[in-house]
Amino acid sequence: MSHIICHLRSSKQQATLTRHCVCFLLLLAAALLPSRVFAHDMTDIARDRMAEGGFLNVMWTGAEHMLSGYDHLLFLLGVMFFLTRLRDIFMFVTAFTLGHTVTLIFATFAGITANHYLIDAVIAVTVAYKGFENLNGFKRWLGFDAPNLLVIVFLFGLIHGFGLSARLQAVTLAEDPDLLGKILIFNLGVEVGQIIALMIMAVAIRSWQQVKTWPLISKACNAALIVAGAGLLLFQLNGFFNDLRQRSAPSFEVFTDIDQVMGRLIPADESAGDAAVADLEIQVFNLNNQRTEYLRTDRQGWFAFSGDSTAHYQLTATDNAGRQAQTEVIMGAAAPSHDDELHIPFYVYIALLMLLSAIPARRLRH
Repeated sequence: MSHIICHLRSSKQQATLTRHCVCFLLLLAAALLPSRVFAHDMTDIARDRMAEGGFLNVMWTGAEHMLSGYDHLLFLLGVMFFLTRLRDIFMFVTAFTLGHTVTLIFATFAGITANHYLIDAVIAVTVAYKGFENLNGFKRWLGFDAPNLLVIVFLFGLIHGFGLSARLQAVTLAEDPDLLGKILIFNLGVEVGQIIALMIMAVAIRSWQQVKTWPLISKACNAALIVAGAGLLLFQLNGFFNDLRQRSAPSFEVFTDIDQVMGRLIPADESAGDAAVADLEIQVFNLNNQRTEYLRTDRQGWFAFSGDSTAHYQLTATDNAGRQAQTEVIMGAAAPSHDDELHIPFYVYIALLMLLSAIPARRLRH
C-alpha cells in the first residue's frame, strides 16, 4: 500500500512539474512570437524627441528602442542561457556592447546605411545561430567545435549596431549640429535598456537553472530560439521583396506638427544609397494661395520647413533618373504625444512574465 501511495505522489509531482514547464514554455513562446505588433521601427514620437528633445529625451529613445527590439533581446537571451558567473556575463556583454557601439557611432556619423529589412534579416540569423550553438549543434550535427563565442558575440554586436544605426538615421538630420552628441547619448540609452533587460533575464534564467528539468527546458527554449530566428528571417525577407516590388519611384515620408514639416525623400532603389536623394530640389506648392517655394534635401534626403497652419501643401520632387515623387501635406494637426495617455508598451508585459516565471521555478526547486 505504501508503495502505491508513493507512486501516486510521484506521479502527481511529475504532473505538476510538467504543467509548470508547459506554462513556462508558453510564456516564453509569447515572448518569442514575431509579429507586426512587436515591430520596433521608430515612431513619430521618437522622431520628435530626436529632432527637438533634450539629451534625456534622446537617451530615453535609445533605451526604449533596445527594450522594444525583440531581435536584439532574443540574441541576448541566447547569450545569457549558460552564463552563471558574473565575470562571464560582464565579459560577453562587454564584447557585444563594444561591437554595436563601434558601428552605431561610425555608421551613423558617416551616413552609412542599407535596407533595414536586410539588416534585420541578418540579425534574425544571429538569433537562430545562438540557439543552434547553445544546443551544441556544431559538434553534434556538423562534427566540429563552434567558433570562439567571445569573437562571435563581438562580430554579431557589430551587426546589431548597424541595425541600431539604421533606425537612428531614420530620426536624425545629417546636418544636425548636435549629431555626434545625440549619437553618444542614444547609445548610452541603449546600454541602460540593455542592462535592464539583462537583469530581468538573469533573474528568470537563474531561477529555472536550479530546477531538475532545466536541461529539458533549455533544449526546448533554444529550439524555440532557432524557430523564432527562422521566422524573423522569413518575415524580414518577405518585407524586403514586397518593398522592392512596390518601389518604382522615390517616395516621401513626412511628419507634421501644426505649422512645422519635417520629412525625408526615400530613394526608389535603396541599394543606390542616400546619394540618390541627396541635394534634390523639392517644389512646395501652397494649394490655398497658389504660391510655390523651393527647398533642397540634405545629403541623406531630409528636409524641413515652416508653413501656414491653415494651409494645404503639395510636395513634388524628381530624382536624378527622372522619377517623380509627390505627396500632399495638410497643416494644423498637432503631433501625437504620450503626455496625456496611459501607454504600457508590450515589453513591460514580457518583463513581468519573465519575472513571474520565477515563482513556479521556486516552488519546483523546493
